[in-house]
This record gives sequence, structure tokens and C-alpha cells, in this order.
Amino acid sequence: MTSRQVDVVLGLLLAASVTTGVASWLVPTSVARPVVMLHAVFGLTILLLAPLKVRGSVRTGLRRHRATRLLSIAYGLMVVAAVGLGAAHALGLWFGVGYWSALWTHLLFGFVAVPLTAWHVLSRPARPNVTDLNRRALLTSAAVTAAAAGLLGVQEVAARRLGLAGASRAGTGSHEVASFDPKAMPVVSWIDDQIPPLEVDSWPLRIFGQSVDLDDIAPLTVPMRAILDCTGGWFSEQEWHVVSLADIVAAYTTSVPDSTRSVMVRSATGYSRLFPLSAAASLYLATGYGDQALRAGHGAPLRVVAPGRRGPWWIKWVTEIELSTRPGWAQLPLPVD
Repeated sequence: MTSRQVDVVLGLLLAASVTTGVASWLVPTSVARPVVMLHAVFGLTILLLAPLKVRGSVRTGLRRHRATRLLSIAYGLMVVAAVGLGAAHALGLWFGVGYWSALWTHLLFGFVAVPLTAWHVLSRPARPNVTDLNRRALLTSAAVTAAAAGLLGVQEVAARRLGLAGASRAGTGSHEVASFDPKAMPVVSWIDDQIPPLEVDSWPLRIFGQSVDLDDIAPLTVPMRAILDCTGGWFSEQEWHVVSLADIVAAYTTSVPDSTRSVMVRSATGYSRLFPLSAAASLYLATGYGDQALRAGHGAPLRVVAPGRRGPWWIKWVTEIELSTRPGWAQLPLPVD
């Protein structure tokens, strides 16, 4: 393939990698595995095509001594590092340091690479074009992608044969942490949410416009096992003390207006999500886990338990539940606040 063709293919692969990576957060956990596998194949294909990029346009670009060549080098290394960190997480070779896990660093590099890719393409006078993808380029790309899929298969077999942590990861790619041990379960929050001041006795809970005492909810709870699968790359199964959101709707409303499309759940931090009304029976509010009350970092005194959905839907520190006429899809796929 020519340098221009390699650039086009790499650009498409990067777009596909970002798309499948984000999609793996959005799809139900039960069907996440093929999305995660596609994401891995795209990433490994980028890695296999990297030598062609270096031998072609990278060498030529370095000879021109552009003022931005160091940024271009950093960009390339960032993409390669993102793939490497993804593989390290998948195999369970390295999980990172503290909050900065290998997976979160992989995500950070991947997202930063998106605007850098746009800059890299637009700042070059000879920009690649989709018409560069002739039959030969497509066949070569398919062969390299097949090789990447084979490499992924070897990786999976090696993880099992060597007894690596990656051999037992979930379909989402997450590793098991502290199941049935609430005290050891990680404490993480979406973006920059902070643990709010905890005043359980005066917790400002409002359900459909009514002020509700937490003691009124406690008798409704029942034990249920559910897996919290965090976007940070870990999952933990606990026995939660929960009440069905459908039971909450029945207990605190005499009738649901025909115009109602969803249920809005809001956190003390302002974080909120819309859940389809039709899904209320499979969503829950938890007051505890194991034989104890929730800890502050895990959402005390009240949090959402959403089996089959990723961590961003498991809202902590719930203070408000409202019926809404907005459909569940009328919101950003992932919150930005």
C-alpha cells in the first residue's frame, strides 16, 4: 500500500476503534462481548500497520523538520500506547496505579488521539482521500485485519494457558474485584462527582414531588444478587438490599399519566439519567449490600442498581425520582456532567 492508502486505513481504523469502544459502554452487558472483540481487532490492526506508517510518511515527514514534528511523534506514540495498554488490561498484566488504571489511561489516550488525528490530516497539504482505497488496498487491509483477529485468538489462548487474570474477564472486558466483599469494592465516581455530605436522618429524598423518609423504603427491600460492571474495567457481584423501581412507582402514584415515557432519577450531585418506564421492573433502588448499609463512597444512603447496564447508570446518592414525558433516548448516551 502507498503512504496515502495507509493513512486512510489507519484513520478509518481509529474511527472504528473509538466507535466500538464507546459502544461497549452503551450496549447491554449481555451482548457486549462481540463489540469488545471488534474493538480489540481494530486496535491490533492499527498496531500491525504501524511499521508501514513508519517506513512511509513518518520517515518523509521527519526529513522535512516541521516545527510540529515532535507533536506528530507524540501523537503516534500515544496511539501505540493506547493499543498496548488495552492489551495489558485485557491480559491482566497491569492494572495501573490507583485511580489511573491501565484501562482509563487507554481511554484517555484514545480520546485525545481523535482531535490530534483531525489536526494531523488537515495540516498536511496532501490529504488522504477515500478514493485511495482501491482493490489492492482493500485486500491488504482485510489480510492485516484477519491477522489481527488471529493475534487476538492467540492472546486469548495464551491468557488461559498461562493462567493470567485476563482469562476470566467478563464479556465487557472487565476483571472481577471484591465480589461479596462490600468493604473492598472500589470507590469511583463518574467524571468529577464528589461524595456529598452524608446526613441520613435528614436525607432530602423526593419521589414524584413527595418528601419521603428513608425509613419508609427500608421495609420494601429484598435481597438480590447483581453485578456492577464499571467502565473503569472492573466488575463486582454483591447481594444488594433493593426495592424495585416499579414498586416505587406503584407505592407513590395513584395513576401514571398516559404521557409518561420515562422515569428520571437524580443524584445529590446533580447527575441524572432517564430510564424507560417499560424498564422500571428491572431497575432497583438499593439501601445496602451484604448484611450492612451502603457506604458513603458506594452511594449511601440510596443508589440505583441497574442489572445489565454499565456503571454510569448505577446512580449514587439518589435524592429525586420523577415521572417524565421525555423518552429515555432523549438524553446524551453518556452524561457529561
